[in-house]
Amino acid sequence: MRSAATALALGLSLIILSSTAPAQTLTIRKAGEPETVTSWQRDACAESDAPDTPARAFRDASGIVHLIASHSTARALTGPSLDAVRPNCAVIFQGHGQDDPRLHDDRSWISSFYTPDGSTVFALVSNEFHAQKRRALCPSGEYMRCWRNSITAAVSTDGGASFRLSAAPPNHTVATLPYPYSGDVGQRTGYFAPSNIVRNGDHWYAFLWAERFAAQQRGACLIRTDTLADPQSWRGWDGKSFSVRFVRDGQAGDAPEAHVCAPVAPDVLQGTVRSIVRHRTSGRFIATLAMTRDGRTGIWTTTSPDLLTWSKPELLWAAPLLFRYGCDDAVAFDYPALLDPNSRGRNFDDVGKTAYLYMTRLNLDKCKITWNRDLVRMRVEID
Repeated sequence: MRSAATALALGLSLIILSSTAPAQTLTIRKAGEPETVTSWQRDACAESDAPDTPARAFRDASGIVHLIASHSTARALTGPSLDAVRPNCAVIFQGHGQDDPRLHDDRSWISSFYTPDGSTVFALVSNEFHAQKRRALCPSGEYMRCWRNSITAAVSTDGGASFRLSAAPPNHTVATLPYPYSGDVGQRTGYFAPSNIVRNGDHWYAFLWAERFAAQQRGACLIRTDTLADPQSWRGWDGKSFSVRFVRDGQAGDAPEAHVCAPVAPDVLQGTVRSIVRHRTSGRFIATLAMTRDGRTGIWTTTSPDLLTWSKPELLWAAPLLFRYGCDDAVAFDYPALLDPNSRGRNFDDVGKTAYLYMTRLNLDKCKITWNRDLVRMRVEID
């Protein structure tokens, strides 16, 4: 028979354990079939006008919704609501094709947006340096062997109607490897595919994907800033704090390892984090990823209270993916992003009980990827 003291101690232990247990994770489940938002064959403004980034949305100061899921020549869908956006053929942004890799301004995909007021819109850009077009830098002439990627910044002061680089190159850089560009290294290198930007407390956050190169480990890197207007104010997670200051092309001196980020939750975030939204009821963040895990390929979700600790991923939808499809597949999918038409935020960064999973559907032609891609969305429920 337990003594009163033992029982009291056991009771206190149970209270402590229950107070420190992780919050219950969310269940996100498919609640419909994919529906077409835009069709390349019907709606494309040009051959290359195809969805090649995850769908992002924001509401400008006049109440117009801008939905961007575009290629390197960026255009937006605009309309009075997320459910009623239509193609707008005006070009809002594109890179300048500069030949010097140190300028980080070649082919550029504008990928992430955040507006505090609907007039000024800050953006993250995925810049690809295509050295295969500069054979002196890439003797093999092979895209993947010479591809260097960096993250840069752009800004709009007209509510998203047009964007320009945040500063003269290369001062618009956000995250770059600390190593000089070295041409034909046999693999792609750098930082890729920024997620959307989310606010948490006093800071703004975004995920990047890093490939393994020298001291940089492969995985999902989390960056944050308290000043969106300053591209070089972003800092990366080093495993303990946001203290990684990104430097450009050999500026690290003898300590390049101090200027690379540590992947977050590498056992969980095994693919590119395409989007992050906050669930309004629970306050938890939901991340969407397209990846193969446990032998299953498709769209996965995971949740977090703090952007650093993530739940075990759950398969939302099994489907062939951009880099994981077979020649018997008619279509493949990628770029999953959750958006709620009833979001309470100007940046569509929160979701309620229902939302839509936006994706790119790649219509395969004899087992090949072409320009024929559609933006689709699928209703989901969140408990």
